[in-house]
Amino acid sequence: MSVAQSISNEIKHLIQKINHEGSESSPRGQKVREIELETLKLNPHFTLMDFEKRPFNFKYFMGELGWYLLKDRNIGFINSFSNFWKNVADEGGFINSNYGSLLFGNQLQWALDSLKKDKNTRQAVCFLNQPKFQYEGNKDFVCTMYLNFWIRDNQLHMKVQMRSNDIFYGLSYDAPFFSFVQQSMWYWLKDTYTELEIGNYYHSADNIHYYERHFDLADEIIKEDNKPPYWFHLKAPLFFLKNGNMLPTVEGLRFMENLSILMKQENISQQESRELLSNYFYIQ
Repeated sequence: MSVAQSISNEIKHLIQKINHEGSESSPRGQKVREIELETLKLNPHFTLMDFEKRPFNFKYFMGELGWYLLKDRNIGFINSFSNFWKNVADEGGFINSNYGSLLFGNQLQWALDSLKKDKNTRQAVCFLNQPKFQYEGNKDFVCTMYLNFWIRDNQLHMKVQMRSNDIFYGLSYDAPFFSFVQQSMWYWLKDTYTELEIGNYYHSADNIHYYERHFDLADEIIKEDNKPPYWFHLKAPLFFLKNGNMLPTVEGLRFMENLSILMKQENISQQESRELLSNYFYIQ
């Protein structure tokens, strides 16, 4: 399996594969086209999914990243960027799938400590979906099962295992977020392994799909010419970990401060969002 140098091109191939080898089903009465047990081998520097018919949404990614850094399970903050979460929140406006609340603490600390203690460890795993989410009436059953980090040939690799993944509402933003996590882990490990490089990002899903509302969009995307991909790299960590606690760096504090200032505007443009992110990520 070769490494994809553009997630956009990889998604075009995936849509074609779903259309030719997959099937249709209707979970919860919503028609989807799907395929099972799929793995994408990605370069974590090329994970911004961008098409002529559906450009990458810098505004939403900026808001989601800020929401995750806040570790806030209430949807009040993210509502400024998307109405999606209103559909899955409980009556109090809370959800389970704030990945920052699930990752940015003991889970990532365990993986980091495991890698520092043993460069060849196979135990640097972070769990997201948990038994406590198995209850009747749960509208937000966490899609990500675990992250697994390992170092081989002096490269930090990562696998993300999904139980279920929607291409357009899920993978579009999961991929850059988990790339951010992998790149953060790389920075944290550099003091221990000074020559460490960033390796591959394996994105695996037991079921990967897209909904009927996106059938026409998917058919149009696979006809597009390939666009030059964005290069995406974190300039410096936005936080670090100590004894299972998430502590923001100066850059992380500035990111949240600048995001708060931008959110005071009535309308935030895609260009303004990209410019803010470009203070903390190389986006080229």
